[in-house]
Amino acid sequence: MLGWETHEAAFVAYARIQGRLIQLGEYPGLVPSGDPARWVRGEVYALDNPSETLSRLDDYEGCGPNDPKPHEFERVAKDVLLDCGVSDKAWVYIFRGSTANKREILSGDYSKETL
Repeated sequence: MLGWETHEAAFVAYARIQGRLIQLGEYPGLVPSGDPARWVRGEVYALDNPSETLSRLDDYEGCGPNDPKPHEFERVAKDVLLDCGVSDKAWVYIFRGSTANKREILSGDYSKETL
């Protein structure tokens, strides 16, 4: 889920995904969770040029083909629930690092977080 809108992406809807949101310093990380009560809130965008934009986002997130492994994040297609109640697939970046000694953002909404 992206947190910005540009000439190459159009906002579609707010959505949520089952998981936990972890504070990783200056940014958050989405971690999958089997707990049906745990959700992370985000935004869904339609991309004008998905392959180009996703390639640049992969580089930004440190999981592009030229980034050293293991990657901190992995881009995967996951089911998300749009605020209108419709389920859809979206690309999301999953945090693959250790969550030990990391604080969970209990609201699941990074826009409400005060650093």
